[in-house]
Amino acid sequence: MINNPIEAKKNRIIETTWAEEVRYSMKFLDSSHLEEAKELQDIIARNLPDKEIFRLTTIQELKELLEQQKSVIGVHADDCLIAYNIISIPGEDEDNFGADIGISSEELAKVAHLKAVVVHPNFRGHGLQRKLARIHLEVLRDAGYEHVCSTVSPKNCISIENHLANGFVIKGLKVKYGGWLRYIMYKNIYKPFRPGLEVIAVEFTDIERQKNLLKRGYVGCKLEKSSNRQVETYSINFGLESYY
Repeated sequence: MINNPIEAKKNRIIETTWAEEVRYSMKFLDSSHLEEAKELQDIIARNLPDKEIFRLTTIQELKELLEQQKSVIGVHADDCLIAYNIISIPGEDEDNFGADIGISSEELAKVAHLKAVVVHPNFRGHGLQRKLARIHLEVLRDAGYEHVCSTVSPKNCISIENHLANGFVIKGLKVKYGGWLRYIMYKNIYKPFRPGLEVIAVEFTDIERQKNLLKRGYVGCKLEKSSNRQVETYSINFGLESYY
């Protein structure tokens, strides 16, 4: 349960897609939206190029989260749900990602999870993931949470880039969910990350070197993309952990 949440955002967001203007309405969802949230997740599941990229939320989990005030933000276009974002509070549960990245037991109560974001394939590329996350970060800040964690597949460059754009860093690299490799993304709401002078670029596929740098106190802070003969390659910039 999120305590002392901010009031729901009432503004409507205007975006332009293709040659027509689409009006989006953004609001917090409740249990009455369970069926359309499930249908949207089913669409995502059918369109995944690799099922490992996205961990599906069970219907029971989704139901419980929708029943918690302001835990799910949804975006509608023409009365159809096209995106939603979920946060959860792990508390003392063993799946608290804060424990994966060395947050002390005393601080684990201040950890929140950015649990999942779902965007319909036809409405991607308009910044909805970033906007939804920013609103939920405001909710968490107002409720007194300090540490926000999320997991992202190393195969999901877009989600990694969106997290980094919202001030997250790559703080860990762990096997989760029964065998899937995941970055543990981390953001301190009150202390923004400040990169140091030393930056080490690591190829996106060089997992062992990334693990080594993370163990030495470096964090991933920027995703770089380059093209060579129409082939896109990615690297991650790592810097020593430092906060304002």
